[in-house]
Amino acid sequence: MMTRKNTDKSYQYEYSVGESVHIKELNLICNIEAELGSGTQGKVYSLITPNNSSLALKWYFPSMATKEQYGILKSLIDIKSPSEKFLWPLALVENSEKDGFGYIMPLKDKRFKSFSLWLSRKIDPSFKVLLTACFEISQSFHLLHSKGFCYQDLSINNLYFDPHSGDIRIGDTDNIIINGSEKGNVIGTPKFMAPEIITGNQLPNTQTDLYSLAVLLFYILFLNHPLEGKAESSIKSLDIPSMTKLYGTNPVFIFDPDDSSNFPDPIYHKNALIYWNIYPEFFKKLFTKSFTKGIKDPQYGRVRETEWQIALLELRDSMYYCRKCGSENFLDPSFRETLGLSKSSTNLVNQDNLSSTILQNLNCFKNIDDVTTCWNPTCRNINHKIMYILIDERKMIVLNHDTRLFLHHVDFSLGYDFTRIVAQITKHPHNDNLWGLKNLSDTTWKVETGNSSPIEVLPNQSLLLTPDITINFGKTKGTIYY
Repeated sequence: MMTRKNTDKSYQYEYSVGESVHIKELNLICNIEAELGSGTQGKVYSLITPNNSSLALKWYFPSMATKEQYGILKSLIDIKSPSEKFLWPLALVENSEKDGFGYIMPLKDKRFKSFSLWLSRKIDPSFKVLLTACFEISQSFHLLHSKGFCYQDLSINNLYFDPHSGDIRIGDTDNIIINGSEKGNVIGTPKFMAPEIITGNQLPNTQTDLYSLAVLLFYILFLNHPLEGKAESSIKSLDIPSMTKLYGTNPVFIFDPDDSSNFPDPIYHKNALIYWNIYPEFFKKLFTKSFTKGIKDPQYGRVRETEWQIALLELRDSMYYCRKCGSENFLDPSFRETLGLSKSSTNLVNQDNLSSTILQNLNCFKNIDDVTTCWNPTCRNINHKIMYILIDERKMIVLNHDTRLFLHHVDFSLGYDFTRIVAQITKHPHNDNLWGLKNLSDTTWKVETGNSSPIEVLPNQSLLLTPDITINFGKTKGTIYY
């Protein structure tokens, strides 16, 4: 993190384990449990609370405990958090025996890990988890920006995620300011700052947040910085002038279609080369826009948070598992017109007494001439037969053994909601090759087939899927293709 210059005198101090902390605004007296960490602005401590609530204290170094910072905290506390994802300031804390002040925030649960562990490959989350985390990040900053705020210092260092679910938490919220105000003690973190901040032409704002967001998403999904290619690996000493040129005055996207001067070096940037070939074109185009037009035109060229949300969910819905090695792959939606739709089908069976649903044996569709290749270099398996549902000719969701359909999949008027499941694919209890769809909604489905009369599938009932059947979910219709 880089801070704005401050000439106030600074000296050492600290809280001690067991020392009491009086939180007047919350009417609590707590005790210091442990020091969690120290940064450029202050120290963070976990607290022992009388009501067993999970709280933490950040206490500023005297040089950072400015009137301006106090005012920022007070306004954040008064406005409240945009969502539970932010570790938002809850109350101010002052101590007559200590210089400065601090604030109380929710304590980050231990299940949340730093993204740096993923970048160093110390943990191995799935693509689905990473895409869920990226979606939640984009959604959270959309909520923040919609309230007129600027985060200022978005980087890999202040975001955390659950490697099993993709749930996120966002820290360092005390640096959030009203967009357009020249307040705060920070200007960003090197490598994540927008070029116009590095060159001194702008202070942090929502547009620079969008650039930092794109860098963050690229880091998470490609394990490489978007501007670190041959131009970076050829630098013998990455000093301040070199970094200013690389990230500020002459930034070149490593996959710029019109400029190959900074293309990834196969020796140093293997991750970028591997992962760039994994994702569909529609998704990669957003990064190309972010780091070409978005650099040249910060005001209008950058990808908005809503664009990322739509693309990330479309990517998440396009994921399928390689049947040989189990690796997660992506089916490019643009290929669906060439998939070769099966015309063969069997009678649809309404499984009233079956708790799980079953899908016709996948081997019966082996004549379809769709070929996809697993990205995993140790596998490269081909001839995958991928089943998907196309809803109102607009939304494609690949059907896997663990696929769930959510309410936003079948009702386009609603916002994204992963808490309301309307259907899920499950396996037959005695035959892994038999899958199906179970109605978990409150609505009765009407199912049309080419060879029989329409049938109804009541809530908690199951049906046998075959290609070309159409399910009427109420507000939308979904057709099964294979």
